[in-house]
Amino acid sequence: MLATLRQRIRGKKRPQHMGKFPMEMMKRVPETTTLITDQVPRLPKRANFFMRAFHGDMGPKMKAQFPHFVTKYPLSNVMRKIIATQLPNHKGEPNPEKAPIPEDLQERSNHLKSLSYFMGADIVGICEVPDYAWYSHQMDGTPIEPKHKYAIVMLCDQGFETTAAASGDDWVSNSQSMRGYLRGSIAATTLTNYLLELGQEAQAHTNLDSDVLHIPLIMLAGLGELSRIGEVVLNPFLGPRFKCSIVTTNMDLAVDQPIDFNLQKFCQSCMKCARECPVSAIPWGDKVMFNGYEMWKPDVEACTKYRLQNPAGSGCGRCIKVCHFSKEGLLQHRWALWLAINVTASHKFLIWLDDALGYGNQVREWRWWWDLVNFKGKYQVPKKTNDRELRLNRVAPERSKKVTFYGINEAPPPHSPDPVLLRPKRQPRKKEQA
Repeated sequence: MLATLRQRIRGKKRPQHMGKFPMEMMKRVPETTTLITDQVPRLPKRANFFMRAFHGDMGPKMKAQFPHFVTKYPLSNVMRKIIATQLPNHKGEPNPEKAPIPEDLQERSNHLKSLSYFMGADIVGICEVPDYAWYSHQMDGTPIEPKHKYAIVMLCDQGFETTAAASGDDWVSNSQSMRGYLRGSIAATTLTNYLLELGQEAQAHTNLDSDVLHIPLIMLAGLGELSRIGEVVLNPFLGPRFKCSIVTTNMDLAVDQPIDFNLQKFCQSCMKCARECPVSAIPWGDKVMFNGYEMWKPDVEACTKYRLQNPAGSGCGRCIKVCHFSKEGLLQHRWALWLAINVTASHKFLIWLDDALGYGNQVREWRWWWDLVNFKGKYQVPKKTNDRELRLNRVAPERSKKVTFYGINEAPPPHSPDPVLLRPKRQPRKKEQA
């Protein structure tokens, strides 16, 4: 880290393939810091909770809210439309005449990383794709066969200043997500079609259509660790403040190893995302085994419902906004990152200091967007807007929150246009509610 700082002070140039964030300082390990067993089931796309809401599995109210989710705010609606125009370029037939490319696998990987950065990605890694990272079926029930060996995984920042200015679940929330998705879609579709032009097999996977699960590939490509937020990976320099796009290919490449920046111990001590979650969807307790992963399992149903029907905002990224790692990420917080990685005993102090300095409150000077909502096809000023600051005095609930897990045995059939209703959550006993 100090060597990297000296390089910056002296103005030493970094090779393009290394990007602007010094991921090379991270400890590389042979396995992900999250235990992934050999019992990970492949899931159909129909099992995604947004798809379950779309098909009415969460009831008619959530089904009605689904089409309104992105269209309710004008900026996110526009960006989604632009992303949709790129869907036809997600895949294609490779040029029958292969272009001459270097035999050196590391040179190939460096070239593709450099191109990804050139196209706007912020951090890039490469890994092999295990079979379990492929969805099992398309939405129409068509089986998906694992067809590519490698994945180029790209992270795109959602925007530090806007994240700092927002509450995390106000009207700009969905636009922050779409900003990351849009930049990732442009980079992934460009890289895919470049590889096809060279005569190589390739496919882009973005938020609107992906045949692969992004979370395990982000970890395997050495771009982060699974966090307390649950089904969210943290990067040491962006925190959870990114969206991911992926290109899969059969062109042989040099791969990266997973990283360990001591996040598992940090998240074990830190409860900030759980404390600040508007619907208590993030667990306060320990990890559990779920579908082959050892993880902090969130209440995905509660999270999805709030994001879809948030009455005072568009979506939700409250956990992203308040996370300790959602800092600007270059020089001013590098000392704290060094302590978090190397000195486990500093974690409680860093957690306290983050709250004491007010990180997670809104930087209102940076607020720039207009609050608008699409109501029956017309944009108008919303009746209310979430305006949250830190809840420093909130303590862990004592057995008052029950999280229902929906495992692979409760997943809907691969093609089920009719609702497959979720089983009711078990309510706390009366003395638990007290």
